[in-house]
Amino acid sequence: MIGRRISGVWASANQAVALELRLDGRFEERHDGELVFEGHYELVGDDVRLFEDGGGQLTGRLTEGRLNLTPPPPAQRRRHPRYGQKYGRPSIHAPQPLY
Repeated sequence: MIGRRISGVWASANQAVALELRLDGRFEERHDGELVFEGHYELVGDDVRLFEDGGGQLTGRLTEGRLNLTPPPPAQRRRHPRYGQKYGRPSIHAPQPLY
């Protein structure tokens, strides 16, 4: 089932993490302004599932305009396919609210 599409940018309280969801079903995640993950997303009801192009997954919930993300299991921590840097989602160790 294809979920609905939304558009917007959500950022952490300290502005270190920003997630842009686009109407074309794609997303970009930036840490301190640097692109670290990109892929596609599904939104069904309030549930958001992010599928990174490199194979990782992230889940979240969009409630009253606030996006709460849940960190991936440690097995999904890997190197960014484009930049080769190791990213284990250092800013997302626990459920992370984005505004």
